[in-house]
Amino acid sequence: MKEKKQKFWITKLLEYAVKIDMIWLVIWGTIFVSFVVLDSIFQTAYPGENVYWHLTDGENPITVEVVSNGTFIGVTVLKYIGIVLSFIYAHKKFPRDHILQIALAFTLLADTILTFDSVSVFGVLAFCFAQYFHIARFAKIKPGAFVAWTTFVALLLMFGWYHQIPDMYVLAFVYAISLSANIILTHRWWRKTKDNPDSTDREIVASTCAMYGFILFLLCDTNVAISYLSVTGTLPIFVARYANFFAWLFYYPSQVLISNSSVITGKSKKNKKKV
Repeated sequence: MKEKKQKFWITKLLEYAVKIDMIWLVIWGTIFVSFVVLDSIFQTAYPGENVYWHLTDGENPITVEVVSNGTFIGVTVLKYIGIVLSFIYAHKKFPRDHILQIALAFTLLADTILTFDSVSVFGVLAFCFAQYFHIARFAKIKPGAFVAWTTFVALLLMFGWYHQIPDMYVLAFVYAISLSANIILTHRWWRKTKDNPDSTDREIVASTCAMYGFILFLLCDTNVAISYLSVTGTLPIFVARYANFFAWLFYYPSQVLISNSSVITGKSKKNKKKV
């Protein structure tokens, strides 16, 4: 019986993958393969190095950093585009799941900030908000809880400031708790839908995408933490480039999976009126 359920679950995932617009699959796959290959090439050719292009605009010289710490600027652009597309995909695929869209919007905001400043506390704060709204999705938290959660984070930051604890460590603590909660919630949801014969196809697919998406998220953030400890001098500096590579190796597919983790399908009421 258990083997039969396992086959049924895998079959539903494959059926869903086939139904996804081929254009999206090609785009996701192309971006992923491209930045993995390019990152591997440039990290090997320019390990930890910076490369600049010196241009001239009349009498004014212009310096463009094309390789930063072994990472080609084009790779960074590709990665960022991939996150933008995940947000756009979820908006089009699940127009009625507003909480998912808010969570992905905070994720996009965090990535935008961290693209320009990889150690920004505001970027980590945005990620904390993203994790909270994912919790709100899976635990069906009422809107009023958002005020309590925000107050809790503010009080923690004030406590950290009073005791001279860096904001980054306080927010990392909040983020770690939130991510752990999402992993627990999605695993419970996955087990429930997997073992329930009355689960819909959409629930099976969404719960699976959610659980594995957040597991990959955890693997990504483990490497982010290693990179941060390397940059701040706790670990050897050369560790950072390997950690950054593996962080995106896990992070990008995690966002693709999470963008497919909604059970709220169909068109919005506004779209229905137009039809």
